[in-house]
Amino acid sequence: MNEITTAAILLNASYATQKIFSNLCRGHEPCELWKSESLWNEIGLTPAMKQKLSRLLYDDWAKRELERTENFNARFITSYDLDYPARLLELRKPPIGLYVKGSVNLTLPSIAIVGTRKCSAYAEGVAFNLGKALAQAGITTISGGASGIDTAGHRGVLSVNGVTVVVFGTGLDKCYPAANRDLFARILERGAWVSEYPFGTGGKGWRFTDRDRLIAAISSTVVIAESPEGGGAMHTARIGIETGREVWSIPGRITDEVSRGTNMLMNEGSKTLFDINSFINIIKGEHVQVDINFDVEDAEAPELTDSEKIIYSLLRHNGGRTTDELMIESSLDIWEVQTALTCLEAEGLIANSFGRYSVC
Repeated sequence: MNEITTAAILLNASYATQKIFSNLCRGHEPCELWKSESLWNEIGLTPAMKQKLSRLLYDDWAKRELERTENFNARFITSYDLDYPARLLELRKPPIGLYVKGSVNLTLPSIAIVGTRKCSAYAEGVAFNLGKALAQAGITTISGGASGIDTAGHRGVLSVNGVTVVVFGTGLDKCYPAANRDLFARILERGAWVSEYPFGTGGKGWRFTDRDRLIAAISSTVVIAESPEGGGAMHTARIGIETGREVWSIPGRITDEVSRGTNMLMNEGSKTLFDINSFINIIKGEHVQVDINFDVEDAEAPELTDSEKIIYSLLRHNGGRTTDELMIESSLDIWEVQTALTCLEAEGLIANSFGRYSVC
């Protein structure tokens, strides 16, 4: 990697800003960063940034970080690279650079699908269907890989071998949530992982909030599937509005607290996503008819028993379900439901996440 990349990685790990990085590159050789401490005041480093940078230089950290990046088959891109999404520069605090693993072109238009972790089965099903439909229309999706809505959207894309991107709130070598390790591996087969954090960085609440701004800014359109008034997805929506993105909300019942934030957004001017095909036609600027029929007969699946077909069809139509919910909706007894779930999971058709089953 060149000196610009090395300087960017050092400044990024020192919590410096994009403006400071630009100050360095405009009037100086990047290598001066580790040769001239007098330069640090000139480009605007704060005392805390200087202290952090001094430790990194003393420890020869940059060389090891570059080796970690290369060994992980990842790359670090800066605003001086053609594959850095220029949309990020519209943020108040754009990242100096991004760690990227995968071959997706992040500069192309894409749709973010985000929402609450503790979502309703209705919203989970809609997010899955939307992810699948967007993939069928050839549109890349972006989300944060969290449980709930994020996971449902990613899984919908993967169900038809589409392209999706997960933005980490940790370093690329830290899987969060751990339950999504297999999901992230599948995403990487055709999509990409993105993070602004160095390798080894663990999860902290504020990092996931910062992550949300990247999701909004990389995307050209943001869809909020479901969110309470104080949910993290609302932050993504606000950043989307602030940076001029089209923000769409999926309506929920006014009696459900989990939909209060989403419904409020519609009142404040977000667009209403009331039909998936209509939404995609607007986004594509042309008439597109996508398949949003999730009957079990459409799935590439081994031959199933009657009970397995019922359970699998319910999960494809309605999203995540618990064993008790499946008993009520299927009218099967507990033994039939549990047997069907065990067999479907063994075939790799469904997955269990904290007691809720959903299609893979």
